[in-house]
This record gives sequence, C-alpha cells and structure tokens, in this order.
Amino acid sequence: MSYRDLDPTDAQHELATDKTLRILDVRTKEEFASHRLPGSVLVPVQELAARVQELDKDTNWLVHCEHGRRSLFACEILAKAGFQKLTNLRGGLAYWAGCGLPLVTGRG
Repeated sequence: MSYRDLDPTDAQHELATDKTLRILDVRTKEEFASHRLPGSVLVPVQELAARVQELDKDTNWLVHCEHGRRSLFACEILAKAGFQKLTNLRGGLAYWAGCGLPLVTGRG
C-alpha cells in the first residue's frame, strides 16, 4: 500500500498541526456543494486520471469522499501516477460528521 489511512480525529489533528497537508475531495460537484472540509480541492474521482497533472505530486494530500470507497480508489490512481504523500480519510465525511467534527455546508 502506497498510502496510509487515518480516522477523522487523527486527520483533524494533522490538519491542525501540519500546514503542508492539503485536502483532496473526490466526490461529485453536487456533494461538494452540499458539504465539505474547509479549503478542500475538488477533483471528482471519475475525472481524476484525466486531471492528475493539475495536482502537485510533492504535496502531502489528505484524500476523502463520502464513505471512504472512492477515496481508496483515488489513492490508488494517484499512487500509480507517482504521488507518494497520500493519506486516505477512513470512513469519509460520513464518519467525520459522525465524530462531530466541523464541515462547511452549502455554498458558503
């Protein structure tokens, strides 16, 4: 495995302490408009292989989706493209919200 998994509380801690960690949301545009992590970059998993050049391979990425399945697939795509600093958010935003962690909702 060329990426690691973090549960939401550990991911939130890393986001607070590691300013190099960026967030990649691989859900749909509609899901992103509904709720998301602050500062996240949206590249839907269906578009990821075609748009991988838009992302910096040297960046430390936290990859997430709604439940954790699409983000695992996205991590595999990115790892095959040469990305080495990948973290999958275990359980996705559903688990994140279930832990009571903050989300941006709506378009704001």
